[in-house]
Amino acid sequence: MPGGWWWECEKCSKTFDFQHVCDSENIASFIQDKLRKNWNQDLLIQKCPKCRSRTLRIAYEFPREKREHFRVYHIVGIVDGEFIPMMFETKGRPKYKDSLFDFKYIVGRSPFGLNKAAVFSKEDLKELFKLYCKKTGMQSFP
Repeated sequence: MPGGWWWECEKCSKTFDFQHVCDSENIASFIQDKLRKNWNQDLLIQKCPKCRSRTLRIAYEFPREKREHFRVYHIVGIVDGEFIPMMFETKGRPKYKDSLFDFKYIVGRSPFGLNKAAVFSKEDLKELFKLYCKKTGMQSFP
């Protein structure tokens, strides 16, 4: 499913669209309707419809000179009405062993901002890192 966002199993590598897995039209709808309510990180890993293991994660390609494939491990954001700037913790395959952090935004149910960088004030970054630590159980942001 190149060029978009999809669910992908870490065990069997099977891919699925959003509606098939979580009854959301796309990732922006998933974030607006489900994830932003309390940034429940358990929603970011689902049971694979094919192999039945709980290893299904959101995946996407990052548009660089050569497209790179990432899986999402955590998403947190600052809700400001329909505008939500967010931080995604991702891991790339197979190039990156450590986590990478991707800053994105959405407005409403439009996925347009997911291809753009989000801009944060110092206070918003502090709030975002604090929320990330709370939702992931980390003592402090690395």
